[in-house]
Amino acid sequence: MRLLYTSLIAISVGVLQYIDNPAIFHRAWAAVTTAGSETVSQKEVRIEGLKVLPRAEVERVLPYDRSVLWWHVNGTDIQSKVAESPWIDEATVESCPGGALRSWGCFVLAVKERTPRFLGLVDNERWIIDSEGAFIMPSGGPLFGLSPEAVSHLVVVEGLASRASSPDTVRSQLALASGSIGTLEREVGRSVGSLRFESRGDFSVVFDGLPFPVVFAGSPDAPISLKEQGARLAALLAKLKDRLGDVAKIDLAFSRVGIVKFRAEEPPTKPASGGEKKGPPKA
Repeated sequence: MRLLYTSLIAISVGVLQYIDNPAIFHRAWAAVTTAGSETVSQKEVRIEGLKVLPRAEVERVLPYDRSVLWWHVNGTDIQSKVAESPWIDEATVESCPGGALRSWGCFVLAVKERTPRFLGLVDNERWIIDSEGAFIMPSGGPLFGLSPEAVSHLVVVEGLASRASSPDTVRSQLALASGSIGTLEREVGRSVGSLRFESRGDFSVVFDGLPFPVVFAGSPDAPISLKEQGARLAALLAKLKDRLGDVAKIDLAFSRVGIVKFRAEEPPTKPASGGEKKGPPKA
């Protein structure tokens, strides 16, 4: 009974104080509701791993309007949404370190960006492609942190099949290109500038500093391995070091020999009537 009387007295005092000064109670109630709302919805998101993609490009797909509890429950959905960007290979969402209470509204979004490797011509359109063969975006689109110089240093790949009709062939071609470039650069000691797929599984490569293409056998059942072809090329370049400017093409897609084709020499100018040689036309 005493507890009841005490409660009634407290309520009466509270009512009298509210009647006397209601603004105090309004401010207190607003503070309580604001604190509760912030606890439910306010969050801090730390994004890690960005090198090329601007932070704003990731933030625009994040569900900031969702509650903190929703973020804790639906981390997989957030990861999938972020990974829809062609620049992002994978993403993970975790609570910030520091314990459950301190990290309640804090999240770490770690992303792994794709690394541009190729500039591929596919279906009459140039695409920036990563080392795993994933198509990032058309080269004419927004390059974000990539400078024009960085794009110019990508390996140009031509002769690719159609993505629309032969996607598996395109993937296998890019996988072959990725593995072959690493092998050839190690054996030859030069960077690959461009690669073109030819017929019968062969492909031609233009190395930096060499003004001619080199044809390699890219088929798995080729009579000579790609590593051996690269070593053969290195030996040929050493022998031809004084005549590299005269070489038009080197074909190594043979089991025993490599064929070196030299540029045809300009035929001598026929003498005109009267015994004099014709010179260039005068302006």
